[in-house]
Amino acid sequence: MGKLSHRTKKVLHQSLPSHLAKRHATKRIIRKLADDLGLVYFGYVDQQDDEHRLVRGITVSRTHDDHHYTVGTFKSYDIAFTIRRDTLEYPDKRLKDHYWTILTVDLHTTSNDIPHFYISHHRIREELLARFSTMNRLQLGAFAPYPESFTSAYEIYSSQEHAVEVQRVITPQLGEMIVQHFSNMSIEVADNTIYLYVTEKHPSRALLERMLNAGIWLAQIIDMDKHLPN
Repeated sequence: MGKLSHRTKKVLHQSLPSHLAKRHATKRIIRKLADDLGLVYFGYVDQQDDEHRLVRGITVSRTHDDHHYTVGTFKSYDIAFTIRRDTLEYPDKRLKDHYWTILTVDLHTTSNDIPHFYISHHRIREELLARFSTMNRLQLGAFAPYPESFTSAYEIYSSQEHAVEVQRVITPQLGEMIVQHFSNMSIEVADNTIYLYVTEKHPSRALLERMLNAGIWLAQIIDMDKHLPN
């Protein structure tokens, strides 16, 4: 018998009783959180369906699947949760499934001077480089040195032309606070939306709440900074 295709292996894995039990448990956790916070749980959403706003960010693709899609408002911010699956092809032609628990928080600011950037936690650097290697890792320290606690855990990616402006948003002081608040999360800011990513297929309620609190906190920091006079 020849080697099984990547797709066949995935289907077989998804039919295992242990996988089904975890999937149902994840659904219960997210639905309960949605009920408690007054959010709306939709479950699986088709990315071609215009009735739902697509969760974008750097992991968006023509092949991803979004499950446990949940939307609503929390502490005056529009938010969305989803668990995204996609198959990434690496430069050596490997195919590997990846899962991200994603939280989005829409910023209140309408400022258009927030550049697109991605703060990559070292634990998920491989996924970033597999598809998004055109982004540049920024050399930090344009205004002041960044703490070792930040640089040992995170790298910031953006276009080189935005390097200085990114460091005006993510200052060394804010970098140190990110280490304290965000644990192993990665952060993207694009089109006035914050995206938090964790490589987790079956998040706990505690993890979802930690992401939610961290995302709202960062949104408040950025909004406050963008509304302060120069």
